[in-house]
Amino acid sequence: MFQDFADGADKAHGALRIERLRSLLEQKGLAAFLVPRADAHRGEYVPPAAERLKWLTGFSGSAGLAVVGRRKAALFVDGRYTLQARSQVDTDKLDIVQVPDTSAGDWMARTFATGDIVGYDPWLHTTRGITILEEKLSARGIKLQPVSRNLVDAIWGRERPAPPTAPVIVQPLELAGMAAEAKITDLQKALKEAGQDAAVLTLPDSIAWLLNIRGSDVKHNPTALAFAILHVNGKPELFIDRRKLGAEAKAHLATLARLRTPEELAERVKVLRQQKRKVRLDEDWSAHWFRRTLGTKNRNVVHGRDLCILPKARKNVAEIKGARAAHERDGAAVSRYLAWLDREAPSGRLDEITAVKRLEELRAETQALKEISFDTISGSGPNGAIVHYRVTESTNRRLRSGELFLVDSGGQFQDGTTDITRTVAIGAPTREM
Repeated sequence: MFQDFADGADKAHGALRIERLRSLLEQKGLAAFLVPRADAHRGEYVPPAAERLKWLTGFSGSAGLAVVGRRKAALFVDGRYTLQARSQVDTDKLDIVQVPDTSAGDWMARTFATGDIVGYDPWLHTTRGITILEEKLSARGIKLQPVSRNLVDAIWGRERPAPPTAPVIVQPLELAGMAAEAKITDLQKALKEAGQDAAVLTLPDSIAWLLNIRGSDVKHNPTALAFAILHVNGKPELFIDRRKLGAEAKAHLATLARLRTPEELAERVKVLRQQKRKVRLDEDWSAHWFRRTLGTKNRNVVHGRDLCILPKARKNVAEIKGARAAHERDGAAVSRYLAWLDREAPSGRLDEITAVKRLEELRAETQALKEISFDTISGSGPNGAIVHYRVTESTNRRLRSGELFLVDSGGQFQDGTTDITRTVAIGAPTREM
């Protein structure tokens, strides 16, 4: 199974962990610390080593931010996760605040005092996000201060999972439709036309597209976690854990890029600054660490959209063919699943977990399934009304006649990704259904 049904973090641990974080705030002279649901690549999904918000508070949603102060703390979530947050976290320790009704910046501006310092990890926030917060807080005399080591990591200690090292695989040319060498050349032309010397790439999907590689470092995502620097001339630099590279992947990448370790990234970014190179940086997506390392006042840093995003969106003939094949294959599996539901669900013997398992089995029978594209939303009756509901062993509910069943799911295939939602009436639907 690609999906598990564990209940996740235990909110009973939250109170103790928040108090340990507060003790560290006292030692560091900070009024508060920001804990976003994010990693250094800003993906919707993060590896276990980056599940800081979940570990600290118990909240497992895909978007959120905790602001933990010495006396007050709040968890900021959007409307998708208001119900989930209240059920997962200790509300005696954390207020649940819905955005955009109240932003984290507004809450901090009225909660903290002039002269207070709020700490943050520059790897986990974008430059755009930090700029917006600074504008809100500076008006009240509150300062944002980066920390060299994440405070949650300090209290998580040896229990924190290791970074992922899943193997990189090569995406065949017949599926990619365009050689990586040609993609690199096209982007270098774009850099030259813009008068820029280099571009920093931080999004794993951009790097996967550019170099025709895939991975599985993060659940449900066919990408490898890495950073890259694209130069206007010569090979790009790829910063990746060598343990991810088998013989085929290493041979493929060695012809395309200069392979470097993640530990070399800081020095290579500093070289760009020292050499006064004109560097393109997507400040809406890249970690603020890059802007700080390049120099916040450095006029040679140019804000520009990730160069891969537009060409990646323009699907070529091979990619379109692959997407169609993936959807036809997946559609056949889902059709078999709906027929199975029609036969079995009215009996009352099925529950939400059984329904998820059967759907994954049918996708696996295609012999082409690499992963699911997200945790299947399998919501029976009232659970179907919970936005982004994820069934667990404690919430699992039977599919009952006379109720609706929501199933939202997808598959990752090497030639494409699918996402399909169906609302099924169990038994004869009523007029209201």
